Amino acid sequence: MTESSNTILAEELARTLRAAEVENFFMLTGGDQPMWIALRDHGIRMVVGRSEASSVYMADGYARASRKIGVTYGQAGPGAANVAASLADALWAQSPVMALTGATATNAVFANEYQALDQFSMFAAVTKWNGAAGTAQDAPRLLRHAMQMALTGDQGPTHLDVPKDFFGRSIERGSRGDDPLTIVERAPALDENAIDAALASLKKATKPMILVGEGVRFADAGASLAAFAERAGIPIVVTMGGKPSVLSGHVNFCGVVGRYSSVEANKLLAQADCVLAVGSRLGGLATNGYTNPSPKATIIQIDTNASAFANPYWPAVRIHADAGAALDALTQAITPEPGWAEWLGVCRAMAKTWSERLEARIEADAVAPTLTPFTVLAELRSYASEISLVADTGYMAAWTGVVFPVDRYDGFFRAVGSLGWALPASLGVQMARKEKVVCVIGDGGVGYHLADIETAVRYKLPVLVLVLNNSALAFEYHEQKYRWNGNVVPEANDFTEVDYAAAARALGADGRRIETREQLIEALAAGIASDRPCVLDIVIDREAFPPVTNFEAVLEREL
Repeated sequence: MTESSNTILAEELARTLRAAEVENFFMLTGGDQPMWIALRDHGIRMVVGRSEASSVYMADGYARASRKIGVTYGQAGPGAANVAASLADALWAQSPVMALTGATATNAVFANEYQALDQFSMFAAVTKWNGAAGTAQDAPRLLRHAMQMALTGDQGPTHLDVPKDFFGRSIERGSRGDDPLTIVERAPALDENAIDAALASLKKATKPMILVGEGVRFADAGASLAAFAERAGIPIVVTMGGKPSVLSGHVNFCGVVGRYSSVEANKLLAQADCVLAVGSRLGGLATNGYTNPSPKATIIQIDTNASAFANPYWPAVRIHADAGAALDALTQAITPEPGWAEWLGVCRAMAKTWSERLEARIEADAVAPTLTPFTVLAELRSYASEISLVADTGYMAAWTGVVFPVDRYDGFFRAVGSLGWALPASLGVQMARKEKVVCVIGDGGVGYHLADIETAVRYKLPVLVLVLNNSALAFEYHEQKYRWNGNVVPEANDFTEVDYAAAARALGADGRRIETREQLIEALAAGIASDRPCVLDIVIDREAFPPVTNFEAVLEREL
C-alpha cells in the first residue's frame, strides 16, 4: 500500500462515496450515527425524506434524471425492509440506485435482538447485485463494487448490507479510497451480418413500423432514430418508456402504443408486417399483452442486452448493439421501398385524425361543468418545452403518456408500476434538473407520501404538484363499472373529500384548490413561475374516460 493509517469505517465509506462524486445521500435517519458525522464532514448532503420508501423514490428520480448513481439508506430491521419493498420501480426502470443498509450487530445475530431480520434475502428479488460485508475492512471495497455494478451494463439497483456495529469500527485506511469510479462501457461490436439481415427483412415489408422503447433514451439515440425514420420514410410509434426519445412534432410520429395508448397508434401497429423494435423488451404493457405487434409480423429487435431477445415474439433478426450505432448503420444503408410512401401517408393521416379528435375533446371539455384530465393537460401543454414532467403509475401515466406532448428529449419520467412514486421521485428529479419539475399524481397516489411536501419545503425544491382529485381510486371504480357489469364496490374505491392544497399549506408549501378552467390557467402560470413548492388540488370528474385498452372488450374507445 502507498498509504496506511487507521480510520473508522464510516469515514472510509464517506470518502469512497465522495470519490465516486456522490453529492446526495437519500435517507431516513435511524441509528448508525458515525455515518451521519462522516457524511457531513465529507460534504455529502443528507436528504432526509419522511419514509424509507420516499427516500428510495427520491434517489430513483435523481438517478433517472441525472444519469448518476442515486444512493439511499435504511436502518437495520424495518428500515431495511422498507427500502427493499421500494426498489421494484428502480429494477423495472433499470435505474442505478445503490441501497446501503445497516444490519443486526454481529454480537446479536440469532439472539432475538430487537428489530432483527434476515435482510439479505429480502433484496434478492429487487436488485441486480446484492451483497453483505463480512468484515468492516471489506465494506469500502464492496461499496465501490455495488456502485460500479449499479452503473455497469444494463443499469439497475444494488444493495450492500453492513452490520451496524461496523460503522464505528477502526479499519485500515485504503490506498484507493480517493480514486473515482471507473466504469468502462463497451457496447457489443456491430454485427454487419445482422444489419444486412435487418435491411433484407425491411426490404420485403409493405407496411414497416418503428417501435421505440426506453433503450433509445438510455443510448441518447433520439436524434439517430429521427434521422433513420426520415431517411427510410417509416412511421414511428413509441412505448411509454420510449416516449421521451421521440419529439411529438416529428412528421413521422404516429402515437403511443400498448395498454396505455392512442386508438389509432395501436391500429397502425397491428397492421405492420415488419416491426423494428429499438430498445424495447417487448413486455406486456408495451405490446398490450403480447398481442400488438401481430404475432405474424416480422420482428427486428435492437438491444444491448441479449436476454431481451428472449420474449414471446422471438425476433427474426436480433441486433445486439447500441441503439444509436445500429440506427446510424441502418440509416447509411437504407433505401425506401416503393409503396412505403403510401403506407407512411396512411399512418400520418390516421395520426392526424386522432389529433383532431383529441383537440375536439379538449375543446368540448373546456366548457364542461367539472374539469377533466384533458383540460388540465391541455393547459399544461403550453409549458411543455420548459418543464420536466413526472407522472405516477396507472391513469396518471396513461393520461400524460398519451396526451401530453414531448417538445424536447428526456423530459418525461413516469412510475413503471409503483403507485405514489411520482411525488418523492419528482423531488429527486428537481435536484438533478435546473428547469421546473411538474408532478402529475392522483389523490390515490399522493396519499402515500404527502408528508414529503415538507421535504420539498425543507430543501427548497420548487416542484409543482398537480393532484388530479376525484376522491376515488378511479381505475378500480372503472374496472367494476365497465368490466364487472356495474358491480361497483364504493367501500373498496372511495375516499372522503380532501383538500390537498390545504394540507400542503399546513406543511409549509403553497397550495390552491382548483375547480374551474380559469382558476387552473392562473394557478399554473403562478406555480410555474414560483420558486417555492406548490400543490394544486384539481377537482376532476371521476367519469373521465382514460386512454387505456382495459375496457375495449365492452366499450369502444374514442381516443
